[in-house]
Parts: sequence; structure tokens; C-alpha cells
Amino acid sequence: MLIMDTPNEPAPGTPEFNAWYAEVGAWYEKWGTAGKLETGHQLQGPQTAKTVRAAGVTDGPFMETKEVLGGFSILDTDSIDEAVDISKSWPGVDRGWITIELRPVMEMG
Repeated sequence: MLIMDTPNEPAPGTPEFNAWYAEVGAWYEKWGTAGKLETGHQLQGPQTAKTVRAAGVTDGPFMETKEVLGGFSILDTDSIDEAVDISKSWPGVDRGWITIELRPVMEMG
């Protein structure tokens, strides 16, 4: 579950942002208790990123997008449809603040 920040989300430090983060904490508690959440991490802002390419290393992600990867969570679901249903409940998706991209993990070996 790739969690993409958008320009529409509330500004850090505002009451709206603080209320939203309380919702995010409740989301993690709910799905962790249900056994559907393995882990999740918030990433530092894109200004801290390094991009590695054959031509070298540059500062920042330099992607042509307004959405930036803000974090990820690993869900343990029986199907992609179940992951979609859980992801729809991520706080802010319904308000256009967050976009979620889902990808199944490839089994290795």
C-alpha cells in the first residue's frame, strides 16, 4: 500500500492536520488489531530524497507529479479486493488528500 501525499492535504501544525493524524493513528490501531496490517512507515519529505540512476545520484525525487510518496503500509489480506476495501478507509482518501496505490508483493524463491 503506497500512500501518496497530495497538495490538498492539510498543512502540518494546523488543527485540521492534527485531527487527521489522530484518524490515521486510529486506522493503524483498527487494522493492526484485526491482523490485517503487518507494518507501516511514514517517509521524510521529498526534499530529503536521493535519486539513483545510471548517470549518477541527484537530490530529490524529480518526478513529474504533484503526488509524492509519503509512506507505505504492508497489508496481509486474502485478496487485492480486500486490500482495496481497507485502503478506501485510509483517512483522507475520501477528501482527496491522499491517493493509495496497491501492489501485491512478489513471492521470491
